[in-house]
Amino acid sequence: MVDYLPVEAILKPITMSSALFYVTFALLLVMGLAVAYLLYRHVQYPIRKLLQGVQQMRKGDLSARIHARADNEFDFLFQRFNGMAEQIQELVEDVYEEKILRREATLKQLQAQINPHFLYNSLFFIINTAKMGDQESVVAMAQNLAEYYRYTTRLEEQNVPLREELRLVESYLTIQNLRLQRLYYEIDVPETMQELTMPRLLLQPIVENAIIHGIERVPGDGFILITGRMEEGQCLLTVEDNGAGLSEQGLQELRGKLRSPMDRGMGTGVWNVHQRLQYAFGDQAGLLLEPSPQGGLRVTLQWRPQEAKPRHEEGGETNGGAADRG
Repeated sequence: MVDYLPVEAILKPITMSSALFYVTFALLLVMGLAVAYLLYRHVQYPIRKLLQGVQQMRKGDLSARIHARADNEFDFLFQRFNGMAEQIQELVEDVYEEKILRREATLKQLQAQINPHFLYNSLFFIINTAKMGDQESVVAMAQNLAEYYRYTTRLEEQNVPLREELRLVESYLTIQNLRLQRLYYEIDVPETMQELTMPRLLLQPIVENAIIHGIERVPGDGFILITGRMEEGQCLLTVEDNGAGLSEQGLQELRGKLRSPMDRGMGTGVWNVHQRLQYAFGDQAGLLLEPSPQGGLRVTLQWRPQEAKPRHEEGGETNGGAADRG
């Protein structure tokens, strides 16, 4: 006996199973994509935004905020993160402002203080010179001493043109010329730089340090050279002397102290100048210490001015000399 069946009837279950398999696979694929999107939208994307905010905070960007909505529990985390970042930013700004105010208070205190030894020596010079009848030296000392203390005790203006700082240094060096009788100096700063503004009393402590710790420690004539130049928008004001100088180890120790918190064993002059430069012009500003070709120490004040007033003329001013000591 022979039985005939259509091929379609035999293949129909296989065809239905194959179609059902493809339909199920397509549905599973669509569902997988939908689940993946939902996981990305509601889990991975919020986590990535949160990580980006944390990394920005870690890099020091305290203004980092998360501007995203997840429509789930992550919104609560975003709000708390933004609130925490805002509080941290306010606290850091308050602390930074408090440090600046403390530095300004310290500066005003230092400006108000009168160095008794410097004043006593100058007054004794005036007395002795007056007894010797050298009226010209007495007048020069008294005039420069008055100009010096009038400038250092003036507290109303914290930023002045560099020209005024150089004028103060010239008065100070003239007084030292009259006292020591063996000090010479030269000032060569372009007119372009002299019109730039800077915080007060940045240059004089460096010159005073060069005289006290450099020139007064060695015999013979002392020489101080003050020069200025502009390089790629950066101001470089250099003070160098032919005094005792520092060894390489001493230079390294002094450079390390400039970056350290101030302690009682450290002089306030050089450290104060370095810190005030950085507070006024940023971390790229500060003091550069290196040996001087004159034989002593070379100290360079470097900063990038916030506002420059260029001129067409450049020039310098040279001064030097010695006077009779009473």
